[in-house]
Amino acid sequence: MTLSLMFAAIGAVVTIFVALREHAKITAARRTLLDRCAGLFSNAMITPGGDGFPRLEGHRNGQFTRIELVPDNMTIRRLPQLWLKLTCLDPHPARPEFSVLVRPSGAEFYSLTEKHSRTLEPPPGLGPDVIARGDCTASQAVLDAVVPQLQRLFSDPRMKEVGVTRKGLRLIWQAAEGHRGEHLIFRQCRFEDASVAPEALAALLANLDALGIAIDDADEAQAA
Repeated sequence: MTLSLMFAAIGAVVTIFVALREHAKITAARRTLLDRCAGLFSNAMITPGGDGFPRLEGHRNGQFTRIELVPDNMTIRRLPQLWLKLTCLDPHPARPEFSVLVRPSGAEFYSLTEKHSRTLEPPPGLGPDVIARGDCTASQAVLDAVVPQLQRLFSDPRMKEVGVTRKGLRLIWQAAEGHRGEHLIFRQCRFEDASVAPEALAALLANLDALGIAIDDADEAQAA
């Protein structure tokens, strides 16, 4: 082996070692992103996903709740996003469904709004770029009944989507934005400064509780 080939081989080994060490460091950091939020739930359980991002499941006020972290690198002209998907299961088999999405890019693979076929009149006060959809004629009436709660949720600029289904309630919230350098050069989703503060999650849960109460009232009014 010539000297140049030997140096090239050593360089390749060092590069691989550094890359593996960096990957392990990133994965380890991802696994702890929801650790501080576990105290908000009873019977809390955190499990790592295949991409290293954790899932937190537990019970709160008698309801099963799931928090997932969803990396999004689908839009070329935008930095990668790390979305927090919060789901509260509260089955209502006869409930009209609706969802509201702001700032749509057309690449929201995680969106409930894309799955609803009936176009609705969006709530006022959420900005010019809003899509609202439902699954039946009664969806508009339920949406209209909870406009104040939706306005409160979307007053947070990091809120992306709110969904109401027969299985429960769900929202999508921006947990972090990726680093520009790694994204432009390597197309990597790195969220080194990502964190989910328990105070932020508690506020989301409180607003979702208020939405749930308002929807229950709207359901009762329609039934009457």
